[in-house]
Amino acid sequence: MKKFLLMTVLIALSALCFGQEVETVSERFHYQYLKKEQTKEQIQKDNEERQRNWQEELAAMKANLAEGQRVSDNVKIEVQTDVQDDNLIISVAYETLVVADAADDYALGKYTIQNSNACMLMCNFLKDKLESDLSAYLTEGAKVDVKITGATDGTPIRSKIAYNGEYGDFTDKPITLNGSPYNMTVTRQTGITTNGQLAFMRTQGVEDFLKTQVEPLKHTENAFQSFAVENTERGGGYRRVSVEMTIRGVFDQVEPENP
Repeated sequence: MKKFLLMTVLIALSALCFGQEVETVSERFHYQYLKKEQTKEQIQKDNEERQRNWQEELAAMKANLAEGQRVSDNVKIEVQTDVQDDNLIISVAYETLVVADAADDYALGKYTIQNSNACMLMCNFLKDKLESDLSAYLTEGAKVDVKITGATDGTPIRSKIAYNGEYGDFTDKPITLNGSPYNMTVTRQTGITTNGQLAFMRTQGVEDFLKTQVEPLKHTENAFQSFAVENTERGGGYRRVSVEMTIRGVFDQVEPENP
């Protein structure tokens, strides 16, 4: 550990001596992650620091949004990171603190990410991290598991919501609905008639964004899973999406713990 700290200090000092900028947070994590000889203890410490920095960056992104993309202070967006075995797990979710005042979540019957400023911020933050800090681990053939949970409130759908086929037609697609296995069907012909279908389509909006807008994920082996939740309570704060992403094998070579 002392050796690692000394190396980091020397890098910083050499940069100052030659008139160069000191490494950024992103560069520092890049340097640390690529040190395969790190101990498990060092990896956990890095993970804690990464989570703190990412939460600060997410807050800064929220504060600097353009007028039409603003997310109110009533919406709390959190990022969590974890290391399990040799995998890095990233979770991003948001919640509405006062549901009655919700204004940044999906409107009734809407499912594309453009219909939720909070969801757009969440997706753009993930895109930024995956294309910068974590790009070294999203190499050709890397394995990534993505769990997307979409939710609706308890407002019933009284007439069919048109589905324009933005994400293709789905017939008996295996998903998880309210915690149980379910075969979901949504097509241009069927439209959307249940809250379960609507929650599922919200997951598909996020999945489509990750597949088409995040460059590293176009070259990795991705396993997407959809979880649909039909809340019984009413209010915009129950109409939301969260993402959990597992990048496998990031820490597959670490230094053994001292005996």
